[in-house]
Amino acid sequence: MRTGAARGYMGHFHEGGFYDSDAAFLRLIVPFVEDGLSAGEAVVLGYDDRKSELLRARLSDPSAVEFITDRGLYATPALAIATYRRLFEFHLAMGVEQIRIAGDVPHPGNGRQFEGWDRYESAVNTVWQDFPVWGRCLYDATTVSEAVVDVVERTHPHLITAPACRCASERFQEPPEFEELPPPPDPLEAGPPLVELVDRTPAEARRALIAIGSLRIDDKQLKALVHGISEATCNAANHGEPPITVRIWACSNRVVVSVHDYGPGPADPLAGLVPATSDALRPGWGLWLIHQLDIDTTLIRSADGFTVRLRVGTPVPHPPTAA
Repeated sequence: MRTGAARGYMGHFHEGGFYDSDAAFLRLIVPFVEDGLSAGEAVVLGYDDRKSELLRARLSDPSAVEFITDRGLYATPALAIATYRRLFEFHLAMGVEQIRIAGDVPHPGNGRQFEGWDRYESAVNTVWQDFPVWGRCLYDATTVSEAVVDVVERTHPHLITAPACRCASERFQEPPEFEELPPPPDPLEAGPPLVELVDRTPAEARRALIAIGSLRIDDKQLKALVHGISEATCNAANHGEPPITVRIWACSNRVVVSVHDYGPGPADPLAGLVPATSDALRPGWGLWLIHQLDIDTTLIRSADGFTVRLRVGTPVPHPPTAA
């Protein structure tokens, strides 16, 4: 039986909140954890080493909590969804009746970028509905931008201000109606691409990428990016509208690829975050496979079509003076 605010609730009970100090953070998270442990529930926390140590020092039995401090948990939105899903399946197989989770979603305030994580926060309202999950997403009000605050209010059905004080978010949008943040251009895109290919084969796109990337990024990054550009160009050819344009920008330790076609892009708001169907031969799998790679992937819809943007390497704060 589910306990606490999620008692009697079916699916993912998703709530968000803000704190402005370590003390405020602990007031919101410690009772959430302790109540779950007292009820015999699984508790999974995805915080960095500093916050994990804060919690270990305050919890009555930190050994009963599953701490995941590896940044890989939140490597990409699709990988985070898949990793949590495996954890949920494991705990349910062990007989747990509710799973409580909390962690730091990437954003500039904690040293990472927020692009794509707005889709994640919206998507988990749907993709985890088969599990008795209570997710508490806490954001540091001293570091988050107004755009992140806006997304939190629109992606969390419940907002919490104190351990026992929550309300319905008046601005919540169901996933089909959720309005994504417009992705900002990469600084490299301000200059001309090193390569522009129009209606060329995936093999030609791969060769061009290898010629450019082999001088700038490591083999692991290049292998992932080559896989990504191949899937993106095949996906555009099979499901988009011509012409299909591949552009590649690069500088030291950084490569940016865009694959653009004139179609509207996928209608499914979950495209790329979860497999579209159980049949790998049907539409939707290409974008999901790209999202499984360790690549910064952005889906961009615009008036002139649909773009898949792939990025690896060290971000640059402004356009380089020379490629």
